[in-house]
Amino acid sequence: MDKILTNFSEKQIAKAREVKALIFDVDGVLTDGRITYTENGDELKSFNVKDGQIIRFLKENGIIVGAITGRKSEIVARRSEELKLDFYYQGTESKQEKYEQIKKDYSLADSDVAYIGDDIIDLYILKHAGFSAAPQDALPYVKDQVDFVSTKNGGEGVLREIADMILASKGKLEQVVNYYLD
Repeated sequence: MDKILTNFSEKQIAKAREVKALIFDVDGVLTDGRITYTENGDELKSFNVKDGQIIRFLKENGIIVGAITGRKSEIVARRSEELKLDFYYQGTESKQEKYEQIKKDYSLADSDVAYIGDDIIDLYILKHAGFSAAPQDALPYVKDQVDFVSTKNGGEGVLREIADMILASKGKLEQVVNYYLD
């Protein structure tokens, strides 16, 4: 699984090795950031199945997984429940407050947290998290603040790229892959 780690610096890998929780934004990270409305006013979003697939393995390896999003959507609630996230917060006006509460609730330090975000509302957490990442198509001033800029755009497997790297940094990804090879 060393191939996974070749895109990352030793410093990034060391930070990822400390991660106990992976938290992410939804719109622009799990999705491409577009919101489509039908004539009836229903909202549509698309999620990348590869992002969802890895969450089970993060959790099986003791990593807390959750989302904080500024918008409120039944689609996000459904996807979050389907993925069995440890927590998900929607309609969050202050991601900073929610982040601090999550750290308290799970007895986490900043260095224990990886965060993926793409917009201005994510900057506080990106600045404080032990390992921070942004999609390739995040805003430039967001990308300037993170430890790693994904090779993927939002909705195209950003979470998967970071999750694979976290598991690989801990020597766990190979076990997951080998389970399916045997």
